[in-house]
Amino acid sequence: MKKMLALLLVMSLLLAGCGDALEQSVTGTLKNDSVETVAPVTGTVAAEETALPEAEDPVSMGRMDGGTYINEYTGYACDLDSSWTFYSAEELQELPGNVQEILEGTEIGDSMEGMEQFTDMMAENADIMVTMNVLYQKQTMQERIAMAMLDDSEILEATLQQKDQLVAAYAQAGIEVGTLEPVTVTFLGQERSALHMSSVMQGVPYYTLQIFDYDLGRYRVTLTLASFVEDNTWSLLELFYPVA
Repeated sequence: MKKMLALLLVMSLLLAGCGDALEQSVTGTLKNDSVETVAPVTGTVAAEETALPEAEDPVSMGRMDGGTYINEYTGYACDLDSSWTFYSAEELQELPGNVQEILEGTEIGDSMEGMEQFTDMMAENADIMVTMNVLYQKQTMQERIAMAMLDDSEILEATLQQKDQLVAAYAQAGIEVGTLEPVTVTFLGQERSALHMSSVMQGVPYYTLQIFDYDLGRYRVTLTLASFVEDNTWSLLELFYPVA
């Protein structure tokens, strides 16, 4: 069971493992009416990052109220009925070690070493075989500048330029990718770009739908909706609503 929990989280983590490549890809592209090349971010920015106080961009985690998960940092909440089970704080704390064990000795595992991240929420519904999780990952100043240059769809396009590396990384984690493509979804009443993947995990069909928030400050947040056997990820979007 612990290995399966970790594999579910690997689906969220692997995109972060390609962060350096994504940063290099988008840093040289400026979003305007006609895309033009700009100079890449240099070590000067790294020095400026060091000087910035951590308190500049306060981060807050989600909270639970019965079966409701509320996250004011991301601006969304969801109501889950009694068929859902939330993972405990102890189970969430065990996940990084389990993930590290799965990815030990792999290229993606090495690239993620030392990355500051934590799972804020993870829940499952065994009746319909779906899960969801909310993952926080700290961004460098270079990443924040790079992400600010592009909108959601352009960030996903740049990410998928590393598709071969991502597919290979999933394979190292025991996940066989079928399709990996950007899609447009309606989330919180707005159209958003998301990443959809169909795959096979331990012989079982597996689907994920991921929504990324890069512009929240020092931490980007990934919402991963996942479904076994049949693709029910799209219906999970309807469980979320804006935080007033």
